[in-house]
Order: sequence, then C-alpha cells, then structure tokens
Amino acid sequence: MSESSVRLIINGCCGRMGSLIVEEASKERNSSQLSVVGGVEGAGHPRIGQILPGTGSAKVTSSLEDLVHAGNLIIEFTIPQATLDHAKTAAKAKIPMIIGTTGFTPEQFEQLQALSHQIPIFWSPNMSIGIVIVRRAIASISQLLFKFGLGEQEKTQIKISEVHHTKKLDKPSGTAKALAQELFKSTGWLIRDEEIDAKREGDVIGIHAVTFRCPSENITLKHEATDRRVFAQGALLIARNFHRFWKNPGWYTMDHFVAATEEARSRQ
Repeated sequence: MSESSVRLIINGCCGRMGSLIVEEASKERNSSQLSVVGGVEGAGHPRIGQILPGTGSAKVTSSLEDLVHAGNLIIEFTIPQATLDHAKTAAKAKIPMIIGTTGFTPEQFEQLQALSHQIPIFWSPNMSIGIVIVRRAIASISQLLFKFGLGEQEKTQIKISEVHHTKKLDKPSGTAKALAQELFKSTGWLIRDEEIDAKREGDVIGIHAVTFRCPSENITLKHEATDRRVFAQGALLIARNFHRFWKNPGWYTMDHFVAATEEARSRQ
C-alpha cells in the first residue's frame, strides 16, 4: 500500500457510521493521502448506483467484488454475518480491513480471526481514543489499589455499566466487554456479561462507566461519546496509518495501534 494513497471502500456506506466515515473522509478529498473509491450496501438499497456525497465519483454498489480492484483498504461497520462475508471476499482479494462491527457469536468471531491469517485485519469495538485512555486508567487504578492493600475483592467491588440507543442490537456492548477484559487482565477479577449493567435508552450514542467501590469512597471512570463522529474519526486515523504499521497478515487491535504509535514517536 502506497504511503501517499489510501483508497477506501466503505461497507455499510449509507448507514449511521458509514455515512459519517464518508463525510469525514470527503474533507480530505483534495489530499493525496486518503480517498473513498466506493461503498457497499445491501441488495435493493435505494441508493445503489448513486454517487456518495463529497467523493466526486465514488458510487454505491451491492457487491464488494465490484470494488476490490479499485481499493486497497476496507472499512466495515455493518452486522456480523455481512462483515464475515465481506471479510472472506477481502481475504480472497488480499485487501486489509478495519472493522468496527460488534455482536459476533463466538463461532463468527473465530472465523473472522482465522481470516486474519490471510490479510491484516484491525478490529475494535470502539474507535475512540477516549476509551483507550479509560482502559489505561483501569490498569493504573487497579495497580494502585493493590499497592495500598485494597486490591482484594472483599475490600473493593467493581461495577461496569453502559447505556446505548435502543437500536443497538448487542447487549452488553463490545466496549463494555472490552473494559471487563481490561479489568480481568489487570486484576484477575472477572465480571461476566450478565453482571454488566446494560441499558438501552432513546438515542444515546454511548456511555460507559467503571466504578471501584472502595471502603468509604468510590472511584468512577466515565466515558461519554457526545457525537458518533468520534468513531468515524478514529477509524480514519487508523486508516491513515495502516500502511505504516501493518503490512503482514494478522489480527490487530487498538492496543497494537497505541503500541505502534508510541514506538514510532520514540524513534523520532
């Protein structure tokens, strides 16, 4: 992939996230670094054949196969089965993917990860940098609690909660599960999916909180997405740097992105 030319295919290009990614990417239309060459929607979608706003000539198609010759990176925010089908097409065409889809069954997720043996696949349930900071803070707080003798579960209880809009299908969210995984990695404390307080209300974009209930005091880490645009901007940040960090097939996450970014800065 040329460092100066990222040619994006957006799967789910007319959905909530896909539209925002196209809109944000169109702001760089005159840049040689990044462009949208086409988008994919389900068969029968009313915008099939139309030009994506702000792209100049990139059209909506119902077939990823029609676009693989033109792009060199795919961004995917759709539903699990569609994502898996698209990943199989991408693997065959040797085009890497950035995936923000959540809600996979264990079997689907295993199949998706297996495809990363053929192409680089970046997956994250949340593309915001703020969530990266929250995850880092979970690790730091956990370490300090142990240092001050408050690390045992009988002394400190932990609650994870999340609120999303009523149209979000997976519950709890992929981000909430990732926060629970971070906690388990840092402390060994396991919070199961059914123990996460997950609510679906109105058009809430995403609120996640982790509360450490210590003796006589509480510590709460809270992240609220106030604009879905933050996820589009995060996906495009990954896209602009993809070619620098991941040329070989593999499964990559936000942790890999942070580590690669820190390493690149340390060499400057």
